[in-house]
Amino acid sequence: MKALSNYCSLLFENCIDGVIILTQTHDIIYVNNQAEALFENEFSLLWSRNPSIQKQLFYGEKSSPVVAADLPFQQVISGAKVADLELFLPSSSPGKGHWLRFDGFPLSAQADLPQSGIVIMVKDITGRKIAAAAALTTVPRDSLTGLLQRSVFIDRVDHALARLNHDPSGLVAMVYIDINHLKWVNDAFGHDIGDRLLVEFAHRLITSLRSEDTVSRLGSDTFALLLEDVASYSAVVSTIEHLYGSLDQPFFIADQPIQVDVSMGIAFGDADSKHPEDLLRAASMAMYQAKQTSGQRYRVFEDAMQTHVEGNLRLEIALRRAIPNQELVLYYQPIVSIRSKETIGFEALVRWQHPEQGLLDPVSFIQIAERTGLIIPLGWWVLREACRQLRSWQDTEVEAKDLFVSVNMSSAQFSQGDVVGKITSILAETQLQGKNLKLEITESVLIENSASIVEQLTRIRALGIKLSIDDFGTGYSSLSYLYRFPFDTLKIDRSFIEDADTSYDKLEILQSMVRLAWNLGLELVAEGIETEKHYSQLKALRCESGQGYLFSKPLTAMAMEALIHKQFEA
Repeated sequence: MKALSNYCSLLFENCIDGVIILTQTHDIIYVNNQAEALFENEFSLLWSRNPSIQKQLFYGEKSSPVVAADLPFQQVISGAKVADLELFLPSSSPGKGHWLRFDGFPLSAQADLPQSGIVIMVKDITGRKIAAAAALTTVPRDSLTGLLQRSVFIDRVDHALARLNHDPSGLVAMVYIDINHLKWVNDAFGHDIGDRLLVEFAHRLITSLRSEDTVSRLGSDTFALLLEDVASYSAVVSTIEHLYGSLDQPFFIADQPIQVDVSMGIAFGDADSKHPEDLLRAASMAMYQAKQTSGQRYRVFEDAMQTHVEGNLRLEIALRRAIPNQELVLYYQPIVSIRSKETIGFEALVRWQHPEQGLLDPVSFIQIAERTGLIIPLGWWVLREACRQLRSWQDTEVEAKDLFVSVNMSSAQFSQGDVVGKITSILAETQLQGKNLKLEITESVLIENSASIVEQLTRIRALGIKLSIDDFGTGYSSLSYLYRFPFDTLKIDRSFIEDADTSYDKLEILQSMVRLAWNLGLELVAEGIETEKHYSQLKALRCESGQGYLFSKPLTAMAMEALIHKQFEA
């Protein structure tokens, strides 16, 4: 080791940081006492990734070794600026080590240094790192589950993505988790049980993952996981499958077994990922895709999802203009008497005359309307227009006074303050009598508004309006609803009709539904009647009414008016 002048030696010996001066060929010119204590004379770890070297620098305590190009000496020799470079130096003692901050710069030849070299200064910042880690115990946490709040979680993701810049081969995964139908648990068992379920759910997430993984509660029923130092895509999938196995087991809350259904979305971050919010957004997109796909427990984000979301956004913007621009239209599907095949009413079905895409069926936009809240103004428009149209036909065809129009009502409409007052106002405005209106309600409306729905339905029925439970048999507790709520009509879902002519089991279920309706004094409407065999079976079962392509497809207002006129003219 070559010596510097006494003045320089004295200067560096009194420096509180470690100082190492070496030539471009790794010859050590000078090392002060602080540097010797830190590296124990194994200075080659500053430039070499030779596996035979006992000590290595790491990106973090539980991370991978620093690649050769990122070592302090190699960065300076390549012309890069080394400033505030933080690396971890493990110790031979388990659980020990030092966090070091490196600064490096070239040094020109001068009197005390016969050739150009490199200066590397090292500061031990372990104390600061320990203090920062201790401070994490006071970071904002969810008051119920104790999990990290969103802001802290996003910061963790940001740091994880930043570390990938030092290890381009690395990989992190974001997992977005949504508990499906948590509101049903709260309504069925009470919010206290729902809260205890969330606590147990959070605990099961933590115990199913590695200690280095991060878990956060983003919303009332949404969680996010950050999986760092991921070995491969398949490793993440294995982790998710293991997690599902854990979450599939019932939760026992107050001795009550509760089964939880979840949807998950996965997004991967690599060296090209820059923004944590983008990664979170991608994972949430994948989760919604899983939620909308029957039987799909999780989805991995794909670029096509972004295209799909952007398309939905454009559709949403256009949908907001659809009502004021009078782009929505109603079609009407006749509901006929099974005995006589005469039209006794019709169901109002919304369509969107899109200025660029043409006529769109509800499947193209109803989910967007429900997700954005646009279903509320859309639903009230449908009800008003259907009532107005029937009243108009009654004015031209006296016999049409006995026809009824059936209109679907969404859960979002019932969640508004004065749904009964709104319906009353529409009837008064259109001058349609309540007896000519039937409201179709799905089981989700009953579930999501169970606290107030009985009173609302009772008041609606007092207006003379008939109430129909739609898509009967496809929900969770259909039978109990028929007893608890004041319905007049049971509408059998088309899925029970379409196979009844070939499936004995479906026919048995259909017969049971008919008998149930009789016993409860309910009218019965069958959807999806498409063949003469369907019709014959329903007639033999003495089902009162039905609708389907066998009788008519949904018709424009003009075509429906012609059908009404033809029926009464005959």
